[in-house]
Amino acid sequence: MNNKVLLVSMWMLSTSASATQVFMKGSNCLLTEKTQQIELVAQSSGSIYAVAGREASSEQVRKVAGKLSDDVKMKLFEALSTKAQAYSYGVIVDRVVLKERIKDTSKEVSVSGRIVAYPVTACETSEAITAKNYNMITATSFSGKTQRIAFNVEIDPNPNVHVPKQTQVDDMVISQKQIFGIRLGYTYTEAEKKVGRFTLVWPLNERQKLAIIGRNHALLFENNLFVGYQYAFNLLPVSLANLINIYDINLAIHIQDETVEITKVTLSGKVMMAIKNTFPSVTFYQEGKYTKEPKTKLSGLQIGEFNVTKPAALSCYKGQIEIDEFVQHHQQSLVQWQSVDAKTVFYTGCNQLIELNKLGKVTSLKLLEPWSLSNANLIGLADMTSVLSPWEFYGVHYLDPENKASLIGEIEDFYGTIEVTAELWAGHFKSYDGQLVSAEFEKM
Repeated sequence: MNNKVLLVSMWMLSTSASATQVFMKGSNCLLTEKTQQIELVAQSSGSIYAVAGREASSEQVRKVAGKLSDDVKMKLFEALSTKAQAYSYGVIVDRVVLKERIKDTSKEVSVSGRIVAYPVTACETSEAITAKNYNMITATSFSGKTQRIAFNVEIDPNPNVHVPKQTQVDDMVISQKQIFGIRLGYTYTEAEKKVGRFTLVWPLNERQKLAIIGRNHALLFENNLFVGYQYAFNLLPVSLANLINIYDINLAIHIQDETVEITKVTLSGKVMMAIKNTFPSVTFYQEGKYTKEPKTKLSGLQIGEFNVTKPAALSCYKGQIEIDEFVQHHQQSLVQWQSVDAKTVFYTGCNQLIELNKLGKVTSLKLLEPWSLSNANLIGLADMTSVLSPWEFYGVHYLDPENKASLIGEIEDFYGTIEVTAELWAGHFKSYDGQLVSAEFEKM
């Protein structure tokens, strides 16, 4: 006989509230200067029964969790609709977090949800959430990997004000004295104007600052002046490179009256000789070295002086103050970059990755394992990473036993993932051999 699942739950639908009072993501609404946050919670649970005492399959769990999530969304919508009636122009959703758990040896599934919204004063263009499309309150999908459901909506009352600068390199030609139109001796501000925005910026010490474009180009500034540049086919640690935004640049040089690309292309003997004659510090590699027709390509190149000296330790967040306040006070001593989805990220001195929304507010935090430096060729990288320490978070440290996660909040072991729920954070740890190695948290 096939396993059967019996879901015990009550499903209630209500359309008592005015649908036009709850606005969803993308609505162009204005908030008051002293707007009050609205925060509501809801929960729904159901039982799973399997034949002959067998453990429920993951498909059964997901089916039940999906129905419970739908129920929680409706409850959140109903509660928010009721609250919205107190405001003349309605409310807009800011953030929704849904969390799914299994309890009592896989016999009960529970889904809890929290919604944050704000009253609005006007909406030029808006899309309302109603009893017919209440699922749009989150537009989430179940994550089988992390066993949690989360969706964050960013509200920008004036989108034109908060549009971040974008990287834009127009001049690809390099010489002994300049790169991307940035001449040696340019100030940091002058250099940044040439490219729009650096992908990553690392404050090395009081005198030096490292700026990176894409994943292959590093510029060193000393006493606020551009002093050196490094290109490397493998510049950064893989674990770091995978976190930052891609921006491909095909370097070129002038050979007589011709502009010739020199990166990601097969180089002829003539071009190789021109590169060697132009740049004293240059390396090549052979692609398909043991084939009949190996291809020679540019591996690394340097101009100016590129010497990293005594990097200073970066600030580390330990939970003593609110994290937005920490970022505001310490951002000059944090690594900053654009993530793969173009969001602003800060990296602390203890391997914490802090992600911000368009309004500069913290939305999430990750605790990461130390980077492997193999095959990374950035000059000074070993010294730079030597000042990074293993992560810590509210008294929990890298490689602590799993039960130490309870120092942050309530914990549950969900299929090998240590789920954590606290007043300010909801997330999970990953562990290996009973030790905590990494984590991801959403700010509540």
